[in-house]
Amino acid sequence: MNRFLSKRNILILAAIVAGIFLATYLGPGTRLAPGQAPLADISNIETLRTQFNQDAGKTRLIILVSPT
Repeated sequence: MNRFLSKRNILILAAIVAGIFLATYLGPGTRLAPGQAPLADISNIETLRTQFNQDAGKTRLIILVSPT
């Protein structure tokens, strides 16, 4: 058997991957920079328009995410 693919090395690799997964997805919740407002969850166009117009004169960023 290839030395790299020994059972011991595969178990070590699996433990490292599991540790990274647990640290990433089960770690502390969302952290914001001091003074930063959380992102707005906008479910309709009127909420988007209100939020957008509220910050006139500031830099604004709209990110559209689609599952396809």
